[in-house]
Amino acid sequence: MISCGTDIIEIERIKEAVLKTSGFLEKVFSDDEIAYFRSNGERYETLAGFFAAKEAFSKYLKTGLRGFKLKDISVKHEQSGAPYIEFCGARQAVSLSISHNKTCAVATVCGNGCAVAVNQAAKKMNALIPNRKSDAHKGDFGRVLVIAGSSGMTGAAVLSAYSALRTGSGLVTLATAESERQVAAAYRPEIMTKGLPSENGIICGRAIPEILTAIKKADAVVFGPGIGQSEAICEILAEIITNYKGKLVIDADGLNALSKNPDILNEKICDVILTPHAGEMSRLCGLTISEIQGNRKKCAEDFAAKYGVCLVLKGEGTVVAASDRETYINSTGNAGMATAGCGDVLSGVIASLLGQGLGGFNAAMLGVYIHGMAGDIAAAEKNCHGVVAGDVAEAIPYAIKIISEAK
Repeated sequence: MISCGTDIIEIERIKEAVLKTSGFLEKVFSDDEIAYFRSNGERYETLAGFFAAKEAFSKYLKTGLRGFKLKDISVKHEQSGAPYIEFCGARQAVSLSISHNKTCAVATVCGNGCAVAVNQAAKKMNALIPNRKSDAHKGDFGRVLVIAGSSGMTGAAVLSAYSALRTGSGLVTLATAESERQVAAAYRPEIMTKGLPSENGIICGRAIPEILTAIKKADAVVFGPGIGQSEAICEILAEIITNYKGKLVIDADGLNALSKNPDILNEKICDVILTPHAGEMSRLCGLTISEIQGNRKKCAEDFAAKYGVCLVLKGEGTVVAASDRETYINSTGNAGMATAGCGDVLSGVIASLLGQGLGGFNAAMLGVYIHGMAGDIAAAEKNCHGVVAGDVAEAIPYAIKIISEAK
C-alpha cells in the first residue's frame, strides 16, 4: 500500500526561528543539514525545504512526532544532488521531492508505508549479519532441518521453515508426519519436504532411525513447531539431544516435551537454544508465570546457566541469556506480534542464522532483533491489529536490509 506525506512551510517563519530562537538550528536540524545550509550560502529556502521534508516524513509514518525528534529525520543528497531521507541513521526506501518559491517551501514523501527507527542496537547487530560472497552457492548458507507439524498444525511447521529461507538459508527441509507431508508441501515450493512415519497425524517412534540419519546432514535443526504431544515426541527429542552434534532450536511442543524431563539436557552433545514464552518457561522450570514475569532476566539466566543452554524468554523485552550469564534484552517488536505463529517464525530465523555460522548467543540475539523489527515493519504497514505471522515472515528481508545499512 502506497503512503504519502506532504508539508508546506513559509520560508520567513524558518528564518525568524533561526535568528530569534536560541538553539533552534541545532535542535531541529542534523549536523549534515546545517553543514549543507552553511556551505550553500545560508539560503533559508534550503532550511525550509528540510523542515517541510521532516514534517512530510512524520505524516508519511502516520505517527506524527511520537517517539522521535525532528532531528532524527535528516535530508541528505546523492552525488547528483537528489535528496533522500535518513531516519535514525538508516536510509529510508521512500521518494522525496522538495520545491519552493519566493515565500514557501513544500515537500512530499511517498513509499510503501514501512519505516522503522534504527537505534544503536541496530548498528551493533550490523556486525553480526552473515557475509555472502558473490561466488557462493546454496550449500554455503546452511542446511536447516525443521522437524515439525502434525494434523491441523502444518502451518506452524511451514512458517518456521519459510522464515529460515527468508533469513538466508540455502537449503531448508521440513520433516513432518507422512500423513501431512503433501499438505505442508503445498504451501511453499521452495521448501523441501520429507515424510516421517506417523500415527493419527503425529510423528511416531518408528521415525527415529530416519530422523537420526537426517540430522547428520543438517547444520541446524528446529524441533517442535506444531509437532503435537505424545510419548513418542518426548522419546524422539531425547534421541536428538543425545545424538546430534550440531545446533538445535527447541520450540513450542518441543518445549512441552522437554518439560517432562529437562535433565536430559545434561546429556546433550549439541548446542541448544530454547525459545519459550512465559507459559512454556513455567512448565520447564516449575515457577509460576507471575514469578517468571516478575524477574524475567534472572529466571532466564538461572536456567541457561543450570543446563548450559542459550535461553530466549519471549515477550515484551525478550530476554536472551547465554550459559555464562551474558544477557541481551531486545528492543524491537510490538503488540501486533501477539498472534499465532509468530514464535514459529522466530525459531526459523534463529536456526537460519545458526546454519549460516553464528554461535548460539549471537544467533539468538540477532534473531530476536530481526524478528522484532520485521514485526515493526509489518505493523507500520498494516497497524498492530492486523498483523499475522505470515506478514512478519515476509518482512524479514526488509529488516535485514535496514540492519545491514545501519552505520
